[in-house]
Amino acid sequence: MTQLLRRLQGWSLAAGLAAALTLTLWLAMAPSASKTGARGVPFAASAATVPVAASAATITITTTTTATAAATGVTRITSARFIKTSELEAPPEADPRWRTVHLPDNWQVSNPGQSGHGWYEVRFDVQALPQQPWSVYLPSVSTTYQLFINGSETGGTGGSDNEFPRTMGTPQIDPVAPQLLKAGSNRLTLRLRVATNLRGGLGPVSIGPRAQVEPIYDDDQFQRVTLPRSLNIALIFAGMLVFLLWLRRPAESIYGYFAALAVLWSIRNFHYTTSFAVIPTRLWEAFILGSLGLVVVLLLLFMMRFTGRRHVALERCAITVSLLAPLFFAALGENLASQLRTTWYLLCAGMGVAAIVVLLVYLFSPRGRGHRAAWVILAAMCTTLFLGLSDLAVSLQWLPWGPAARMAFGAPVLLTALTYAMADSYFRTFDEVRLLNSELERRVDERTEELGHTHERLRALEREAVIVDERDRLMRDLHDGVGSQLINTLHSLERGQLDATRAALLLRECIDDLRLVIDSMDTEERTLQATLANLRYRLEPRLSATGITLDWQVADTPVQLTPDALLQILRIVQEAFANALKHAGATQIRVSVGLREGAGLRVEIADNGAGFKPQARSPQHGRGLFNMSQRALRLSGVLNVDSSADGTLVRLDLPAATTV
Repeated sequence: MTQLLRRLQGWSLAAGLAAALTLTLWLAMAPSASKTGARGVPFAASAATVPVAASAATITITTTTTATAAATGVTRITSARFIKTSELEAPPEADPRWRTVHLPDNWQVSNPGQSGHGWYEVRFDVQALPQQPWSVYLPSVSTTYQLFINGSETGGTGGSDNEFPRTMGTPQIDPVAPQLLKAGSNRLTLRLRVATNLRGGLGPVSIGPRAQVEPIYDDDQFQRVTLPRSLNIALIFAGMLVFLLWLRRPAESIYGYFAALAVLWSIRNFHYTTSFAVIPTRLWEAFILGSLGLVVVLLLLFMMRFTGRRHVALERCAITVSLLAPLFFAALGENLASQLRTTWYLLCAGMGVAAIVVLLVYLFSPRGRGHRAAWVILAAMCTTLFLGLSDLAVSLQWLPWGPAARMAFGAPVLLTALTYAMADSYFRTFDEVRLLNSELERRVDERTEELGHTHERLRALEREAVIVDERDRLMRDLHDGVGSQLINTLHSLERGQLDATRAALLLRECIDDLRLVIDSMDTEERTLQATLANLRYRLEPRLSATGITLDWQVADTPVQLTPDALLQILRIVQEAFANALKHAGATQIRVSVGLREGAGLRVEIADNGAGFKPQARSPQHGRGLFNMSQRALRLSGVLNVDSSADGTLVRLDLPAATTV
């Protein structure tokens, strides 16, 4: 039950971090060296030829150990017999070269400076002949091996001299057919081949029924292979997404550095979780070594961009050197490159420390104080550096022999922190934009309110100006019209030049003119129809008294006119009526008002009087027509007077601008 819970918890974590579940699981569950029924199939085959300097001496390692089965039925073997030999078959048990070694057996300690082949032998007891398949589980083995039970080969990574898989980071499980076992003591032999450029050795061996061995293998396979592989695949997807973002915003070089770092580092980390490379071993080993430098350089450049630093010459130099590093190691070959491995790793660790220093300087600067994401990156970088140094300590034998694969989790830890930092920066930018927009909206609202107040003041000033204009116009009209006529009438009366009838007529005209001014000022009756109706109301009794019939054809036109425009139209109409009354001898007057076919207003006053010839018009006609024309021009209109023996037609056409 405990193992089941551990597996469920682990799978939940992996599934949550995988960017594409189907592809992730397909790649993650692809076995590195899965053996369930027959010989295991490696993850990818390599056709590379690796020269191996085999020792002239024949080494056969046979270790006889009788182990007691645990309560689970799985026997764990921690000691063995060993012979260093290149023989293809295991030496006899009585061979005096056998020596006992403790598992894990590190060849750098037990066989310093040696490579080539060797044999391991262990003994285990089987109480009764099993009916179900068994399995042999090897948590750590390097580099290639062949497994034999009672002299029969049952598994391994192959005995070819032309390929060297990296099996150190991947646990191995091999099937054991029941017929290969026998009741009592059984002999397990393992032929190991160690590369000159890789750490060689063998860890503890577990053997037992498959049903009990496979859960142990599954736990290790998940923790050491499936989980880091899933995390790295998810980070590759994250890097590709950030790369697409960088294509949209190429000026933001930090996105480009992160995308390159995420993809390159995740691809490099696959050497921890795969046994075979898809490219020749020499190139694969050169890529593993050289790409680490490029990874650290990209990390350093990311930190410089993150902290706002930029050194173009230094950046170009670092990128150039790191790009040439894989080619340099490929040219050296595995053996020479292996001798520089420790120095190269220490140099890369130094660049990692430099990236941490850059971040620390930023954190303790005024700009970096309170930057939470930067502290997250610092913690992740220190964790990753610790994982890398612990792997280096394993390689330098400062820690017990085993897989130096802790850095398989370094990339997910650090890249996740960098992703968080970029997302934090990205969304902080959105927050800043939102705050900026809010501030701009506030300022716009304030400005709009100010403009509203300004417009209100302008409208008040305009209203005051209109009032002043109306007052001036009213004073001018009263002075030039009613006032002037009253003064003339008064002077005529004083000189005795007017009789009572004539004086009454002049005073009545003054009153009519005053009423015109008052009508034009009426704000409630600003339409021409209403104003003319008032004029008709005053004139119609007088017309009836003189025997004149009024034909009223004033249409309801929803046209608003200014007081000045109304007054000018009323004066033109009044003048036309006066001419018809005084000079034409008319019996009928027609008044029509309507909209023109185009745009604007038309006012017509027609009578059936005697008419007159414009060429021979009297001074009274001349002065009246001149005043009417001037009033029409003041309205930007056109006045036409057509007079004949059949009557007179006065037509006033006003443009649309006047009627607004």
